[in-house]
Amino acid sequence: MKKLLTASLIILSSLSYAKIEVLDRIAIIVDDGVVMESQIKNTIEDIIGRYEDQNLEKPPQNIIEDQVSEKLIIEELQLQMADRAGIKISDAELNITMGRLASNNQMTLEGFISFIEENGDSYEDLREEMRREMRIQRIQRGRVNSSVDITEKEFEAFLATDESLETLQPELLVRQILVKDIDQANKIAGQINDGGDFAEIASKFSISSNASTGGLINWRRMIDMPQLFEKALNKKSVGFISEPLESGSGYHILKLEDKRGEFVKYEEQW
Repeated sequence: MKKLLTASLIILSSLSYAKIEVLDRIAIIVDDGVVMESQIKNTIEDIIGRYEDQNLEKPPQNIIEDQVSEKLIIEELQLQMADRAGIKISDAELNITMGRLASNNQMTLEGFISFIEENGDSYEDLREEMRREMRIQRIQRGRVNSSVDITEKEFEAFLATDESLETLQPELLVRQILVKDIDQANKIAGQINDGGDFAEIASKFSISSNASTGGLINWRRMIDMPQLFEKALNKKSVGFISEPLESGSGYHILKLEDKRGEFVKYEEQW
């Protein structure tokens, strides 16, 4: 009995000195929920990666951190509202959305999954992130539909304000070609004007990291794009192709592939 007790004490002593590894920490408490350090870190890395993919100068680190923290706090509040409202996204609905996302990237779902995993990302993580975004969008639409009661004149006045640009801007699907010198940019612009396929030309000549996907930049609003792109694409129709645009990385040629959003039909009033 004495030997057994001694062995137990040795085991407990060893456990007390075992290395404790902290996997994550709470960064922000938001009402009944939290924002973890890993969420902030991963979101910052994703934003910085997008700037680097487009060879564009990124904002100072402290500004990015403030913006990410605010964004995650708002999202957490919206998810808590979705929980209280019982809003859920079924696997079947999510599968349809993921299939549409693959189609927008001109891939089959199987090819899209392979592309995600070959780039070191997790398809399951992407599914859960998409489920999260869909719940947030649903609670946003629900609150708007249930609480807003305005006249036509008030709505038209709102469309004329800067606030409406941030709230109602559609998402754009854009392709880009990036080259180093203006002569090559002009030559490529000529090929496109002569009927050349933009995606094929991007894959062949663009030096941007998204050249392998035909220069495709995933869906985003203009206010989330570099100012150079925003000015070039403002109020342009689907199919628009820009002149060469000079930046610190070289010369960009943009093509507006598509638009989406509930308020696309009002864009000319903006």
